[in-house]
Amino acid sequence: MVDQCRHCCALYVAPAAQGSVNLHYTIPDLLDMGCAYSDSPALHHWSSHGWVKYSYQEFRTATEEFALGLRAQEVNGSASSLGSRRIGLLLDNDIYWALADMGSLLAGWVTVPIDGGQSVDAISWIVKDSDVCALVVSNWSTLKHVCDSLHQVRLIVVVDQSLTPDWVESWAQDKVITTLENLRCQGCRHHAPEVIQDLKDAIYPDALATIVYTADATGVAKGAMLSHRSLTGNIWAAFTSMPGLVPGGSEVALSFLPLNHIFARTFLYGHFGFGHDIYFSSPKRVFRHLAMVKPTIFITVPRLLEKVYERINSVRQQSSGWQHLWLSWGWHWAHLYQASCENWRWYRLQRWVLGQGVFRNLHQAFGGNIRYLLSGGAALRPEVMTFFNALGIPVRQGYGLTETSSVLSYTRDRWLRSGTVGAPIPGVEMRLAADGEVLVKSVYTMEGYHHNPAATDAVIDADGWFHTGDLGEFSVDGLLTLRGCKKGLFKLSTGKYVAPGPIEKQLERSPLVQQALLVGPGQKFCGVLIVPVVDGSDEKNDRIRQCQTLIDQVNTHLSHWSMIKRFVLVESKSVTGVRRERLYRLYAQEIDELYREANAQNSSPRKFHHRWRIWERLRVLFHHDRSANIA
Repeated sequence: MVDQCRHCCALYVAPAAQGSVNLHYTIPDLLDMGCAYSDSPALHHWSSHGWVKYSYQEFRTATEEFALGLRAQEVNGSASSLGSRRIGLLLDNDIYWALADMGSLLAGWVTVPIDGGQSVDAISWIVKDSDVCALVVSNWSTLKHVCDSLHQVRLIVVVDQSLTPDWVESWAQDKVITTLENLRCQGCRHHAPEVIQDLKDAIYPDALATIVYTADATGVAKGAMLSHRSLTGNIWAAFTSMPGLVPGGSEVALSFLPLNHIFARTFLYGHFGFGHDIYFSSPKRVFRHLAMVKPTIFITVPRLLEKVYERINSVRQQSSGWQHLWLSWGWHWAHLYQASCENWRWYRLQRWVLGQGVFRNLHQAFGGNIRYLLSGGAALRPEVMTFFNALGIPVRQGYGLTETSSVLSYTRDRWLRSGTVGAPIPGVEMRLAADGEVLVKSVYTMEGYHHNPAATDAVIDADGWFHTGDLGEFSVDGLLTLRGCKKGLFKLSTGKYVAPGPIEKQLERSPLVQQALLVGPGQKFCGVLIVPVVDGSDEKNDRIRQCQTLIDQVNTHLSHWSMIKRFVLVESKSVTGVRRERLYRLYAQEIDELYREANAQNSSPRKFHHRWRIWERLRVLFHHDRSANIA
């Protein structure tokens, strides 16, 4: 049973003897730990020429050069004219993101990760609110896209080594623009062991490390302020409580999630501290790299697993004859899987038959070596988790928030149960409010929201309890199950938050719309139900065309994940004062039909026959040499 506080039966803490709490490290300390394990190539970055390899020592030297180059710019005045030491990271998910982040932290700067998928207005707000005076971008095209939002930025570092475009000279008259290579060269001239040690001595565990912006129900992002010790302490507790996890290069991690999100970022820090081999991938190449790299650790969001699950089910439904019987038998048997200590031999046999027999191609498509497949960022459907575990692909479901430095709880050992998010990690206390809201008291909780004390007071009460805004319940043996959200937001299966209220208000300003209901919790995209203003002179087809034009206009101001992909006209069923969850139940049939039609359009037999052939080819790919050139 998960440990409960002896003074209060409603308070849950980490299982006994699982993991430890350590709040004495800074983020650069974790990189130093990784350097102690091996001097062989451990960091791998994909390029057009294949994998570019770095040892931990080479990577640490690069971050030191970046830090010293940044300090040199600060001395010259180009990055400190506003008195701020905040640096924005508008970068792709690759080793340069990690380099810029670690180098900035080593220099004593506060990093502000920025999601490039947001609207320019949202990026402008983050830059202004966080007092960013320096920015690192991946390429010139990204810089051009956001250049009108960078009035206060004085230093810009571009990773791309191509020639500077002509437009830059006229635009950047009051700015210093340099490349990553030039910044490192400048830092290299000042590199010395005693100088680096001075940098490290100036960083304290309780110092502010980063400001990470999260969605708000009003549509305006809030910046969670996280310290070095909250981030390092959180991932240390999560990693040390992970059964069987070992340090060194025997563990191989494939990273493809955006590092500007706290989930992927803290795991990267954990891999540094444990000296794991790390491969940086992308959503477009993740399946090719899974088969190629054969990782032991892989973190993802539910959407990727659900997409694979849906493809396999569609292949099964479209098959015929013996193949249909074989796949249907395996599909049915997989969903009955429920591991237990008493029947471990039986469940081990079941996993072998399903993973190495019925769904062998799927098992190999994930590399065949995965020991820890952790899903976070949104709720994972219980049947999906059960299916993958039955195949011997060990899926673990976690729960956490940006404001709590990522992980709060996850499923493991005896606390592995589909549909739950497991037991708390060390350093975390949980209980439920009277209305079922999950409350957390943790040493990893944020310092507060940047420039927003009112918002901070609204979520952290006088006793130090953080109000998550999520609704949940605990099982008899202390496992947390999430039941909904009360904070005016919902999450897609991709892990992205969406604030429905502002979008609905934009639609309802139109004379065409009487009421709009944005839908999409747990789905892969947003849809909307529209109650139209009925005009006897308008035909239905005209109203549909007019509504599509309206939606296209609204989408131009939204981040790409918040864009409305489908809509349907409905009759009004709402009652004044009814909560969103109640409206979703009232319109359940219409919502199901909206997403069923979307899935049907993407699930033709021909398409899934082609996808099944791709899975077959992955079996051949599995035997190819690791150095094969896979673009």
